[in-house]
Amino acid sequence: MLHSLSLVCRFVDDLFVPDFPDFENFMYLNQDSFGGGIYPKTACELNCTSKGFSCNFLDLTVSQSPQGLSCDIFDKRSQPEYAGIDMIRMPHVHSNISMTAKLGVINSQFYRFLRLCSCKKFFVFQMVNLITFLKAKGYPFKVLLKRTRGLVLNEKFLFGILAFGIFRMILLRVR
Repeated sequence: MLHSLSLVCRFVDDLFVPDFPDFENFMYLNQDSFGGGIYPKTACELNCTSKGFSCNFLDLTVSQSPQGLSCDIFDKRSQPEYAGIDMIRMPHVHSNISMTAKLGVINSQFYRFLRLCSCKKFFVFQMVNLITFLKAKGYPFKVLLKRTRGLVLNEKFLFGILAFGIFRMILLRVR
């Protein structure tokens, strides 16, 4: 049980509880299972939002497979309940900031995807979506590819293969 509790992650009001099916019997202090619980039921009410082999936690989709846990980017804005909300995601191509600042979005998202995506398939998918989104917003396609190429090739290896292979995968899917 202590090992299972050591895997629990908490961020403000989100809990991630992997591989602990009895957690619901252990949540509240006033429960007698396992000698007590964690939270006072009078102070907070916990709701399970996902069970199974995949769940969204913060900005990640965490999935369990025979190989272990994998992580991909999760964007709440892509969910149907948020479709009606008008949100600005990236600087407009004609906004009054420098092109260097606008293209800095690619840099920050590249390193975010690199840090959070656990496999090349997820990373390539996210980069292709970013480039496609910015291209549709009017960003110059050649400039987007040049910036992406520079970022990718700045690394020697990505996800266990030569970085050029990753750039090639992105290039083949974005055209």
